[in-house]
Amino acid sequence: MKYPLLLASLFLFASCSSKPKGGSTTASAASHAAALKSEYMQNVSMVSTVAPSSGADASNFTWYDSEGRLVSLSDLKGKTVLINFWATWCGPCKAELPDIESLSKAYASKGLVVVGVSEDRGDGMLKHVSDFAAKHGLTYQIVIDNDDIANAFGSINAIPTSFIVSKNGQIVDKWIGERDKAFFESTISKFLD
Repeated sequence: MKYPLLLASLFLFASCSSKPKGGSTTASAASHAAALKSEYMQNVSMVSTVAPSSGADASNFTWYDSEGRLVSLSDLKGKTVLINFWATWCGPCKAELPDIESLSKAYASKGLVVVGVSEDRGDGMLKHVSDFAAKHGLTYQIVIDNDDIANAFGSINAIPTSFIVSKNGQIVDKWIGERDKAFFESTISKFLD
């Protein structure tokens, strides 16, 4: 009877270690930081996962933030979200980006969150899009798509394409093509506090 108790005690002590075996927590943190650099740079992240839409809810997708935390569209419930599909090579996209940045700052206190979804492809896209965002003063979250987000949102065939996701996570508006600040303001204001 005492042998099973002894084995259970050994198992408990062997599996509760808070330090990784064979390395220090500093090495583990450095490894995590290196992995994060390949996923996140400034306010730009590679997409992590995409889930299909369930009913009227917008398709959920995830990305890493600068702290290495996984963030998802569903985490933004309670906020109005403007999702803007764009690319660095798209002239109409580039034309509306300053207005989107301005809206992001002006309406954040009223519950607006902007998420840009970059449709750029190829090697080095994280650095390329991050450099582009820094050069153009884009501070809102940008997620680099791998076609999964575009497909989940109904096969985006033209950019820019924008969506409004309501506070309860449902797509309530969509438009294709370049828009100006007045259009964005009048459309978004209907869904804010």
